[in-house]
Formats: sequence, C-alpha cells, structure tokens
Amino acid sequence: MAFQKRSFVGKGKLYLGRFGSNNLQRIGNTSKLSLSIDEETKELADYENPGGGIADALSRIKDAKITLTLHNLNAANLALALYGDSDAIAAGTVTAEVHTAHLGALIRLAKLGASAVVVTNEAGTTTYAADTDYQVSGAGLVILESGTIPDGSAIKVNYAYGAQHIIEAISSTGLEFTLAFDGMNEADSGKPCVVDLWRVRFTPVKSLDLIDDDFAKLELEGKLLKDETRPTGTSQYFRYAFV
Repeated sequence: MAFQKRSFVGKGKLYLGRFGSNNLQRIGNTSKLSLSIDEETKELADYENPGGGIADALSRIKDAKITLTLHNLNAANLALALYGDSDAIAAGTVTAEVHTAHLGALIRLAKLGASAVVVTNEAGTTTYAADTDYQVSGAGLVILESGTIPDGSAIKVNYAYGAQHIIEAISSTGLEFTLAFDGMNEADSGKPCVVDLWRVRFTPVKSLDLIDDDFAKLELEGKLLKDETRPTGTSQYFRYAFV
C-alpha cells in the first residue's frame, strides 16, 4: 500500500440504540467521543542469568472503553445517563388534587407547569386567590404566609398542564447499546469516517450540574463488550472505516 498522509480532526453525528434492536437514533451535539484500549502484560523474568531481564512476555487486551460528552439533555440522553426510564406525559387536566397547606411551604403538584389553577378549601366552599393566598411555580404552589389559607389545612387544586417528561433514575441497570459515529474528517475535505461500536454498556453519569453558570453536559463512560454475533474474521468490538 502506498504511503498516505492523513491528518484528522473529527466532527459528526452519533446514533445510539438498544443492542440488537437495529434502531439507532441521533443523540445530538457531542463534543467528545474517545476510545481507549487497556492492555495487560505478563512478564517472565530471566532467572538463569545474572543481571535479570525478561525471558518472555505476554500481552492481552484487558478492556476497551468509550468516553462521551453530550450537550443534548433530552429525555433519552438523561435516561441513559441516570440509568433511568423516561416517560412522556401528554397534556391534560387534574381535578381535586388534595394537599395539606403549610404556610411558606412548597406544595409539589403531581404534574409540572400548572396553569388555570383553582385552589379551594377541602369542602370546596372557599376559593383562594392567586398571588394573595398562594403563588404558582413550575413545581407546584407556594402557600403565602400573608394569605388566608389556614396553616395545616386541607386544600383541593384543579389545574391544567402541558406535555412533559419524567425520568425515574436508577431504575434500569445493565442495558446494552449499539453506537454509530457518522463522522467526517474536517482536516481532509470532510471525507467520511464511520465507527461502529457493536455492544456498549455505559456507567451512570458521575455528576449532573443542576445549578451552574455554564451549559450543562453529560460526561459518560462505557465498556465495549464482545459481540459474538459478528461474522467470523471481523472484530467483535468495533469497526473503524474511512475514505
């Protein structure tokens, strides 16, 4: 093969799907995709001659790892990072959701982003006023200390809500995925560079910044596992192809 000079600056899109599903979906803006291969070496010392040295050595692949930095915090990516299940909830209404009111406290409503809110006492005979007796927040209601809702009293809440997502974290462990990098080499006129990772198991995200001055990101790590369904003579871990 003739010598080829090739510099590389990678850009591209990532697609992810459950292992064996053949349904790879785009995961969005990703600033880092890195592969690493760890080697384990066993050495046999030379015990026959003075001065030591190595009589023999054996190298084995210990494991292969992937590192991702995701900037698209959609429901699917959050579920992946948090070992969770994602539920999409359609818009709707709630009638007579019962709570106990405590002055100055937040009442967490069952759904987010409540609108058209009506708050009454338990009997429904008294209707309380927004911004006088309570304030509406994204999470629910805050009972105002200056209002007329008695501390410790039962209230009923009617409201509407929009479509939303819920991630139940640490509820789905051990899931395996297939990942495809539909990339290009920016240093070589955008020529294709495609990497297929056949079977990946991710670890949960180590940290998730909820209050920060910077855009949040998901830093994920995973292990490449052996895919025994791959054809004979091909890699059972990943394939790197480029033009």
